Amino acid sequence: MFRPSVVRRIRLLLLLCLAPLAARAGPETAFAGTPFGPAVAAAFAAADGKAADGKATDRGNRLALLGGGYDALLLRVHLIRQARVSIAVQTFIWTNDECGRLLMYELIEAARRGVKVRVIADHLVSDQDPEVVAFLATAHPNFELKHYRPAMARIKPSLFHTLLASVQSFHGVNQRMHNKVMLFDDAVLITGGRNIENTYYDHATEMNFRDRDVVAVGPVARAAAESFAEFWKFRHAVSSRDLTDVQEVLRRGGVRRYDRREDYDFGGYFEALDREADDAALVAARFADRLRPVERVVFVSDEPGKSGGFFSRTARITRELGRTLERARGSVVMQTPYLVLSPTARQLFRELQERHPGLRIRISSNSFASTDNLLAYSANYRLRNEYVVGLKLQVHEFKPRPAAMAELFPRHEEMAARAEARIASGRQERRPFLCLHAKSLVVDDAVAFVGSYNLDPRSENLNTEVGLLVEDAAFARELREEIERDMRPENSWVIARRSIPLGLETVNALVGGVLALGPLEVWPIQNTSSFELRPGAMAVPPDAPDFHQHYREAGSFPGTDTPLSNKEILTRLYKAVGAPLTPVL
Repeated sequence: MFRPSVVRRIRLLLLLCLAPLAARAGPETAFAGTPFGPAVAAAFAAADGKAADGKATDRGNRLALLGGGYDALLLRVHLIRQARVSIAVQTFIWTNDECGRLLMYELIEAARRGVKVRVIADHLVSDQDPEVVAFLATAHPNFELKHYRPAMARIKPSLFHTLLASVQSFHGVNQRMHNKVMLFDDAVLITGGRNIENTYYDHATEMNFRDRDVVAVGPVARAAAESFAEFWKFRHAVSSRDLTDVQEVLRRGGVRRYDRREDYDFGGYFEALDREADDAALVAARFADRLRPVERVVFVSDEPGKSGGFFSRTARITRELGRTLERARGSVVMQTPYLVLSPTARQLFRELQERHPGLRIRISSNSFASTDNLLAYSANYRLRNEYVVGLKLQVHEFKPRPAAMAELFPRHEEMAARAEARIASGRQERRPFLCLHAKSLVVDDAVAFVGSYNLDPRSENLNTEVGLLVEDAAFARELREEIERDMRPENSWVIARRSIPLGLETVNALVGGVLALGPLEVWPIQNTSSFELRPGAMAVPPDAPDFHQHYREAGSFPGTDTPLSNKEILTRLYKAVGAPLTPVL
């Protein structure tokens, strides 16, 4: 038998020979001879049969949910290796950690075998090392990297440069590209909540995201390609070579090269994944065989820049999601890491409840103990009474270490073992925990959305967002069941009314509401709190008359290690003075 290295050389030679043929073929023939080939062919054939002009992108597609972080990374590596013509990537975050380096290595290897690779990364919170970016700018002619809205055309702007850019265009500094897209040969699409960083793929020793993607096969990928092209041509998407500090590095010369796999530090993480990504039977069983036809799916996206003013009033994706919510008659189930409803969003929910009094709106979000954004959580905490009492929302807050940890985070034990050494050496404080990052919506078990859109003002009006809007009952039910698992009492606390004695909750709400109209939130008593299921009790909804017989109060900030931590103090402080910041959280 050939050694693995010889097999890889033979495979590479065959790919190079076949690349010209693949380049002339359409997307319907993409991935031929791979686990995804039959699904791609069937999807395009079905679409052409349903559209007379053969150009519709919403019919014939096949979809599957991607919940687990490890599988999400495995599938990305497999598809990168199987792509023959083009790969397009959009990400809000690219971090130079183990997963970030793995995906960059695989993308550069794809470029070397003839694939056209284009990457757009938002500048704000991505890696900002001029030396590394100088290498990426010159890695290969087939590999191109652009940065969305870099301040003063620099990969690593100083504080002065950032302030100067803010003076020139405060909107330009604040308006970010939050899109998450990976597109392969214009035939296979991955989109959802995941950026490029260890935390999104179950490879972090402390915080790991409970996230969600969708893999879509078929002509809907064409719509994603059109959106990507808009962003690629956008005047504020700047090539690495055009960044001032990157140019300085290139002029100086001596850029460190990363030309071999051994040049990358993968931390011993990916030996099994490297093998599994080439295992056709495993990929077929875990991914390709799970693809199912859906009735209709639409790729929805904002235009680059989102708006000419500071806040958009006509954002594409906000309009589409608003129309989807207006179709609700019986049930809305949502999942969002940040629950910060703007006045417009609150008015929409209020009108829905008035038109359909029996409408049940349930939302899964982060708890104080699991959140990665304290400012956003403090705004949620400030608005909680209105959510639960005024809007009748049923809010479930995800626990950092849910009972379903083994199912949601299979690599937990491995990461916990790595964490012990880091904790002992003082390099981190907490053991591995989960933070909710999935962004999803299900309406009446008929329509579903999975994408990058958070329930907060930034997604509504400021950041560009993308996602898939799916009209298919089976897909919607599967997604709802996933979200409901996260909302179960063993996995989440529920936010509900406190049992305030002597019927004083109305007076308490009135006093607190009047005082909240001022610049400071000074009223200490809220009508709502976090609750947990009593041992042996049966779960009931928070509006049930006997709710307090089944649930006990867990406090305003459950899941913390100390009764009054710095984190709690900051949350209360932000709650008190942070109202003016809510629109940009």
